Amino acid sequence: MIVEMVNKLPWHKKLEVLRAINGWGQKQASEKCLTDKKNYWLWEKGISYPRSSSRKAIAKAYGLKVEHIF
Repeated sequence: MIVEMVNKLPWHKKLEVLRAINGWGQKQASEKCLTDKKNYWLWEKGISYPRSSSRKAIAKAYGLKVEHIF
């Protein structure tokens, strides 16, 4: 049920949920996703869209496939 609900979220909301599930702040999440805090914040708010290499880094940080997030 929870997985179905998360799957229906837009990609940027998934980032927020995944970060919260892992108990990470935005600074820690940005480090795990190989970016800076500002970029991560912009992604999480849906203001900017991560490049292909960043999408791969995000998926790896959360232990998911790119297509499960984006």
